Amino acid sequence: MLTIGTAGHIDHGKSAVVKRMTGTDPDRLPEEKSRGMTIDLGFAFMSSSSGEEIGFVDVPGHERFVRNMIAGVGGIDVVMLVVAADDGWMPQSEEHFQIIRLLGITRGLIVINKIDLVDDDWLQLLTEDVKEKVKGSFLAEAPIFAVSAATGAGFEPLIAYLKDLPAQIASSRDIDQARLYIDRSFIRPGIGKVVAGTLRGGSLSVGQAISVWPGNHRGKVRSLQSNSREVERATPGQRTALSVTGVDKEYLLRGGCISDRTDLSFFRDHPVLAMSVELLANSPVTLADRRRVLLITGTTEVEGEIRVFQQKTIAPSTKGVVFFKPDEPPFTLIGDHYIMRLPTPMVTLGGGRVLDHLDRFPRRKTYAAMEYLNERMSGNLEDLIVSELKKRVIAPVDDFLKDADHSRNDILKIIERLTKEKTAGRHDKYVFLNEELEQAKEQFHASILRFLEDKPHLKGLSADELARASKLNKGLTAALVSYMVSTGEMVRMADRYNLVGRGMSLKGELKKAHDQIMAALKSEPYTPPRLTDLAKGGKNFREAIKYVLEAGEGYKCGSEFVFLPEVWDEILVFIKNHLAEKDFLNVADLKNRFGFTRKFAIPILEETDRTGLTQRQGDIRVKGNRFEK
Repeated sequence: MLTIGTAGHIDHGKSAVVKRMTGTDPDRLPEEKSRGMTIDLGFAFMSSSSGEEIGFVDVPGHERFVRNMIAGVGGIDVVMLVVAADDGWMPQSEEHFQIIRLLGITRGLIVINKIDLVDDDWLQLLTEDVKEKVKGSFLAEAPIFAVSAATGAGFEPLIAYLKDLPAQIASSRDIDQARLYIDRSFIRPGIGKVVAGTLRGGSLSVGQAISVWPGNHRGKVRSLQSNSREVERATPGQRTALSVTGVDKEYLLRGGCISDRTDLSFFRDHPVLAMSVELLANSPVTLADRRRVLLITGTTEVEGEIRVFQQKTIAPSTKGVVFFKPDEPPFTLIGDHYIMRLPTPMVTLGGGRVLDHLDRFPRRKTYAAMEYLNERMSGNLEDLIVSELKKRVIAPVDDFLKDADHSRNDILKIIERLTKEKTAGRHDKYVFLNEELEQAKEQFHASILRFLEDKPHLKGLSADELARASKLNKGLTAALVSYMVSTGEMVRMADRYNLVGRGMSLKGELKKAHDQIMAALKSEPYTPPRLTDLAKGGKNFREAIKYVLEAGEGYKCGSEFVFLPEVWDEILVFIKNHLAEKDFLNVADLKNRFGFTRKFAIPILEETDRTGLTQRQGDIRVKGNRFEK
């Protein structure tokens, strides 16, 4: 379904034009009819030449109801800007025009109404004035229709044009991320609470699991209506009403959102928005840190505080990037448009796009790492992808930009092209920019070497230690390590990792502790001191023990003893030969050969049981499942 939204100054006849075309009066509230003005959103429908339905969203023109106007425009495909011939271009004409421009509407038409009240010369002058007002915008080449809603004059070409529009404009985007920003909420007898809005981004079906924002409440779609008809499935662009099970009616309110995502906790945990902003020429204020503003996106309105990125201020008629910390987190995706207003007086300042989600206001010392935000100002998907890879360096493909207003297929197509062009690369489940990854690896390598400068005895580091040493988050560290292991730049040893080519060494007090330990092992090779006794020497002795084991200078037997490698090999050779000759072994055999007491013999046999060389049967040992002669 194609959705057309009206825009224009109060009393310029938006509702009358819609009624003349559809036969439906979009002013549905008694108060609207009595006052002769649209207060809330109104809806009407007609069929196109091909039989496809065209929906009209009639929005208020009075300055006090601009927020409702923004709610209506947020889900439209085409705007119909209505200007009264007798009044001409008025303040709300300008404000509505700027709002629809800032909301990213790219297709529209202009209707000059009330031509029965002016002569042809005036109409010609007004038409030229309107063309001048929209010059350089998306409406610069838009068709202009002159009509009279009172007499019906001029409607035939207008209706013919609108009926052919669905064949010229692609249907609303389906990115497999359904969202319905609630613009109406009411009670329906026999059903209960019903919410309505224009469905965007994906489809909803009866019985489907959904989440309700705010609050991340989970439920299911009980029933669906599209244009007053019961349906099993609603598609993007349709005016949709639905009832929900599993969610209390107190949470189903105008300004909320229905989503097909079953977990929206990400948006609660990342409430701060990085946003592009364009201030209107007539903005009464300059944006500076700590300014409180009102953000409107979809039907959601939320106040909050801003910080300006890289500039001290953003003046009227200029653009920039700001960080917005809302009083309550909104549900909005990267790429969504918004309008910014003053909380009081209610004046439109400007608008822009959401660029990223952050968990807090960033500190100024981290601004250099956030240069990627400037690349997103274009609104281009490839720029978004490249900037995300600059931000994350190496990222899992599965959840890449899943919180952006783009389809996964479109994202993967561009990644595939960038990979073919050798700009990007793929490894396992990860994607990266080749140049950025090389720089990251160099920095990672250098940070690990610096960390190990005074720890040359360590054979490697755990994943957590690598993250601490590099000062990178654990996700990025794991991705870098995975890639560097695959390219042979790092080696994995059990749960530790080391840089290839990096040796181990000792110095200072650590070397002294090491030498004392080795002297003790050599002086009593068959009756070494307990590990606990060796460790009593302090931190250097504990580190030295770790080095002895990792460097292969000692073999740990159970939890108590360390034998010199050659001594342990001698013990193993005896056990193998004895079992090969007699098929069993007991404690006395070890005692007779090496002079071991049970203090040593028992731990030795428990260790050979663990490795599979021997197997215990009562008081004797026999060949284990890994015995080899």
